[in-house]
This record gives sequence, structure tokens and C-alpha cells, in this order.
Amino acid sequence: MKTEACQNSEQNAIVNSAIDPKKVYRRPFEIACKIIAFQEIAKADSTKSARDIAKILDVPNTSMQTWRRQGSLQDSHEDEISAFLSTVAGQTHLARILNASMYNNKVGSSGILGVQQFLRHAQLVKWIASSTGALQTFWERMEFSIIVFGDQQEKAGAEKMKKRKICVTLDEMFRHTYPCLVAIETISNYILFNKFTENRKAETWKNELVKNVTGKFPVEIGQVQSDLCGTIRSVTESLEAIHSPDTFHAMQEFSKATSAGMASQEKAIETALNKVEEAIKKQESQPARINSKEKQKEKIDELKKKKDDLTKTYGERKKRKEETQKARKELGQIFHPINLTTGEIQSTTVVKKKIEEQIDIIKVKAEDAGLAASSLERIEKGKRAFLLMGEYLRNFFIFFIALIKNANLTLEQRKFFKEIVFPLSYFRVLLRKQPKKEKERIRFLISELEKKFAASQLPEEIKAMLLELGREAAITFQRSSSCVEGWNGNLSLLLHRFHRLSERTLRALSIVHNFSVRRRDDGGSTAAERFFGEPHDDLFEYLVEHVRIPGKPQVQVRKKLNELIA
Repeated sequence: MKTEACQNSEQNAIVNSAIDPKKVYRRPFEIACKIIAFQEIAKADSTKSARDIAKILDVPNTSMQTWRRQGSLQDSHEDEISAFLSTVAGQTHLARILNASMYNNKVGSSGILGVQQFLRHAQLVKWIASSTGALQTFWERMEFSIIVFGDQQEKAGAEKMKKRKICVTLDEMFRHTYPCLVAIETISNYILFNKFTENRKAETWKNELVKNVTGKFPVEIGQVQSDLCGTIRSVTESLEAIHSPDTFHAMQEFSKATSAGMASQEKAIETALNKVEEAIKKQESQPARINSKEKQKEKIDELKKKKDDLTKTYGERKKRKEETQKARKELGQIFHPINLTTGEIQSTTVVKKKIEEQIDIIKVKAEDAGLAASSLERIEKGKRAFLLMGEYLRNFFIFFIALIKNANLTLEQRKFFKEIVFPLSYFRVLLRKQPKKEKERIRFLISELEKKFAASQLPEEIKAMLLELGREAAITFQRSSSCVEGWNGNLSLLLHRFHRLSERTLRALSIVHNFSVRRRDDGGSTAAERFFGEPHDDLFEYLVEHVRIPGKPQVQVRKKLNELIA
């Protein structure tokens, strides 16, 4: 039976454990500075007591005593970290942390469970509270800090930006009932916004673009890259921008229309041919009676004739499929302002003619194959897309001519720019996006153009100006929406893992993508650096400085009390 004192003690403990007084949280760096200041004041004036010095520093004396006893707070200095890591214990601890990090990233859990697993393996649970609640609260603090960082950096970057026209890639991702609208600045790969909305009407798109793009940054949307979505095309018209259909989706229509049907036809003939060959072998291997040899020979001859007919049909179908594939591949190579074989600028008329020739080949082959009406409809849809792409190419050359005219180039400089500089700039931009087989050929063309560029007698400052002009023209011509397709794939994986993403989390993910993910092929620039044209603060270092980490795990008062009572 519990005594009255024990009961009172237990009640007081429960009451005290329920009270959550407001605490003053200080970052480790701030605490370290307070300790150093305490030591300096104590050295300068030995007459002052510890309590007096703590009062000067506006710190409770008990807190200062605790901090001074915990010498581990001084480990934030590089020399002391180096000294610790040079010891056997330091090396062992470093190896444990690295192994825990690699193990968790490769084969461990993700999310809060993954962090808990890492802390256990790294033996940090004695120093960091690893409960689900503590880590969830820690992530919320980090998420808020990421958003604050992004808002600050965007505001600072927008103030330094020069007003310009940009190309945006728009797309929608669907999850359950609500669409997620995604807008990315195509050239820099900067995510302008991604947001779940009630609908995907043109008015909704336009409101989000005005609010998150033209309303935040000194930019004007001059070009929109997307698939054949009618809503996005309507938005583009209302913004008085140029619409560029995505090459991939147009090519996909031809692929869906012909690939499966022609492949199944070829496979059916191949299966029938194999059966006939097996039947011939079976007939030839079977012994026959004298009076049935003639019948057996007739049967074999009949099978061989059938085999010849099937072989001929198989060859025709295989050739038809290969010619269709070749025409589809040629379509992708045609839609460029530069002829990828000769390196010369090709006119809109020539490009349209070549496109129509390849589409006619695909259509004729599909009709010969007797494909379904739905396949022919897909071919017509792909044709409409390529006709729109031809119109986009015409608009690009209007921009191209205006760009040269505004540069006030001489006749010699114009010729040099069209024949050497622009093809060279375009191939340099194109090289990164080409498959391995095509890269060698593109590199050869680049080397030949570089030789001609170096041999020119124009002044170096003129050459540098023309190169910058050529790069501007090259990056303006866009034919792919792969940036937004990749981001949609990433969001789909995250939704599959977390089942839902709040507006705050989406914003934090966008900021991490813009300010932290670095492109390896251009020296490690971030999307924000490419979009604003200015360097920015380091996101991770900002989080280290501003986000308070969980403290040491504490034994619950009730647990202690139960142990004492027991």
C-alpha cells in the first residue's frame, strides 16, 4: 500500500511532467560563443564571480555551469574535431558513421524510420532523441527553414535579375482526384511552382502563372513547351506566347500507332513459319512404306511451298516494320534548325517537306499492314503535332532574324554567324542530349566548326560577342519537355511512398531541387544559379546554422517514479 508521502510525490511528479514551460533554445554555435565570452571575462576580471559573469551574458548561472561541464560543445571547432578524429576512438566513430550512412542509403529504410536506423547504427541515440515524435518535429522545423531560405533567396535573386523573356515547360500530374500543376523554366530547369489544385482549367493555369512567375520575377513568358494538351495551348494564346509541341509526345503517337500492331503481325508469321519447319522435319524423319512414299513426298512439297510463302510474307512484314521504324527515327532527326548531317541551317520549307515525306511513308506502311482505324487516327494526331512544330520552327527563324538585326552585324559577321557560330553553338547545346552513338558524329562536326572559328580573322571581342549571341539563339530553340517529365516521375515516387504531399512539403521539395541539386556537366551549378545568373547561399549550411536538432533523450518522470515505487 502506498504511503501518503509517496502518493503526494507521485501527484506532484505527474503535475510537473504535464507542465511545458516556455524554454529558451540556443544553437550550439551560440552556446560555444557564450562559453568563450565567459572565459575571456573571467580572465580579464578575476574579482567577478561566475554568477556575475552569467548575468552579464544574460544566461542563467545554472545553464552556464551545465554548459561548462559539457566540454563536448567545444568540439564544434575544427582543430578540436581534427584532434578527436586523429585518435583511435575518433577513427572508429567516423567509420561507424560512414558505414551507417552508406548502409542506410543503399539498403535501409527511408523517412523517419531510416533516420532512426541510422542513429542506432551510428550509436548516436545516446546524444540525439530518436523517437518518432522528436524526429517528426525536427523535420517540420527543417521544412519551415527550407521555405524561409527559399523565400529569402528568391527575393534577393529577383531584385538582381534583368527583365527578360523565358521559356516555361508546363505539365500536369494526376494523383487520385486532384491534378498537380507543374511549371519549370526550361533552360535553367528551375521549378517555378508545383501545386495541387481543384481543376486544370485554363483560368487556373493562368492565375498560377501570374501569381508564381510574372508576379514574383521580372520575366515575361515568351514561349511555352508542352504536349498537345488543349488547355495549355489555350493558356499560351492568352499569354500571347509561342507554343512549342514536345517532340517526344508527337513521336510517341506514331510509335503507339504502328509498333505493337506490326510487331504482332511479324510474330504471328514467325510462329507459323516455325511450326511449318517443324512439320517438314517430322515428315522427313518418319520412315514411310513403299506405297505411301509418294503421299509423303507430296505432303513435304506442300509444306515447303507453304514455308516459301510464309518466308516471303515474313520478309515483307519485317521490311515494312523496319522502314516504318526508320521513318520514325528520321522524323526526330529532321526537326532541328540545323541539318545534323551537314551542319548547315535548313529552312522551314525544307523541314516541312521532309516531315511530310516521312509521315506519308508511315501512313502508307500502316495502311498496307491493315492496322486498325484507331492506329490511323493516332498517325493523324502525330501529323498535326508535327505541323504545329513546323509552325514553331517558322517563329524561331523570325526570332533568329530579329536577333541578328538587333545586333547590328556587318555582312561578313552575319555570314560568319550563320555558317559557323550558330551551328557550333547549337551542336554544343545538343551534344549533352544525344545518345552515345550520335555523340561521336556530333563531336566531329564540332571540331570541324571550331577549326573554322579559330581560323577567322575577326577580332576576338567580336568572336566572343557572336558566341554569346549564338548560345542565346541555340538555347531558345526547345523541342523537349523532359525536365518536367522527370520531375513528375520523382513526385510520383514520393507520392507512392508517402501517399500524400502537403503544399508545404511540395514547396520545400521545389526549393531543395532549385538551390541544392547541382548539374555535373557544367561545373556543378544549381538551377537557381542558372535562372538568376547569380550565386546564392548554401542551403545545407543554412539549415545547420538555423535548425535546432533534437536534444539528448530523457527518461520520463513517470517511468522513474514507477521504478522508485516498485
